[in-house]
Amino acid sequence: MAVRPDVTQIYRDHHAFVWRIARRLGVPDASVDDAVQEVFVVLHRRRGELDFSGPVRALLYGITRRVAKRARDKASAAAQLRVVASSTARENPETDAATREKAAVLQAALDELDEGKRMTFVLSDIEGMTIPEVATAMDVNLNTSYARLRAARQKLGEAVARHREAEGGEHVQSGT
Repeated sequence: MAVRPDVTQIYRDHHAFVWRIARRLGVPDASVDDAVQEVFVVLHRRRGELDFSGPVRALLYGITRRVAKRARDKASAAAQLRVVASSTARENPETDAATREKAAVLQAALDELDEGKRMTFVLSDIEGMTIPEVATAMDVNLNTSYARLRAARQKLGEAVARHREAEGGEHVQSGT
């Protein structure tokens, strides 16, 4: 008989990760907490049939991805646009505007990527997962994950460079 995982401990260890991924997958602010709860309910209900032999974060990503898709399908387009605006810091009007603009540029660049490249970048460069963990989470081979990350970084770098040039003709060094 297989040992059932301690869902309470998984919740404690990975709640913040699931919450961030749900947000980055476009779950509207008003629905993030419900989506996160649904992820852990699914984990609890299906813990006897799920494969816990790999990284837990990979498993949670897969569940979160499906839950987020359902949440997005229910949400209006206006709710999705509020995700970027609500994720910026509220420091002072000038800093706030600059931060919002940077977040909007990044969000627009991420939106231009296909889901595979976007989530490979988010999981690796933002969430700190290793590429082998990302490959497992996304159920693709390792070389595909490396290629997606490379392509995503290039596209995001190009978008930032275009934005900086439009801002004032500043030149961006490649590789930074």
